[in-house]
Amino acid sequence: LLNILKNYCRVGDTKTIISVGIVGFPNVGKSSLINSLMRTRSVGVSSTPGYTRVTQEVILDKNIRLIDSPGIVFAEGDSSATALRNCINVEEMEDVLTPVQAILDKCPKEYLMQLYAIPNFKERDAMGFLALVAKTQGKLKKGGIPHTNAAAKGVLHDWNTGKIQYYCLPPRRENNSKDEHNFANEA
Repeated sequence: LLNILKNYCRVGDTKTIISVGIVGFPNVGKSSLINSLMRTRSVGVSSTPGYTRVTQEVILDKNIRLIDSPGIVFAEGDSSATALRNCINVEEMEDVLTPVQAILDKCPKEYLMQLYAIPNFKERDAMGFLALVAKTQGKLKKGGIPHTNAAAKGVLHDWNTGKIQYYCLPPRRENNSKDEHNFANEA
């Protein structure tokens, strides 16, 4: 990457100064990339989304300037998608139920039951799931009432750190007897 950046500085026989902006979602490693290119800790890094708050210019060499920018989150209207991309600090979220519901929609119920060592719960029932997680983890309010908000933040933290492993199954291939017939005739 460093050699590519140095090549961009050359215009014919002369060298010019270039500025390269590092942009992307929060918490994807923009600042870490700059530190790696600099081979020193030039800009601060954190595992918490939103750590870089203002743009910073770092001089890599006499012709290359790197610009570290805060994470960019496009307003989609779907707060759960933003939360599941680890773009929002879980502790600062107001609505934690919607992203947990999105996790329940994506992950198999049996997998979550095994991961959290909880008994069976109604499929796609976020409050029931969170109540069981809260009881299992000892997150209770006065009177033994499950603290579902604390459990939801824990589940979101588990999602963002990779404890909840999510994968997509490949799409099912529909068998079309007409296509099979054509292949059989061609062979």
